[in-house]
Amino acid sequence: MRLTQGTFSFLPDLTDEQINKQIEYAVENNWAINIEYTEDPHPRNNYWELWGLPLFDIQDAAT
Repeated sequence: MRLTQGTFSFLPDLTDEQINKQIEYAVENNWAINIEYTEDPHPRNNYWELWGLPLFDIQDAAT
């Protein structure tokens, strides 16, 4: 099942390499990022998991 809520949800899925490049770009620009995900893509599911800890002050995208 593919969750399509919001504008960006209709774009094609990113590959692992593309996701890594997005994270590297954020790290290189000193952005603090959070990555949320869910294993229950029901439209009424408002609670998503936060991957890892908030990624403040990381230097490596592989963290």
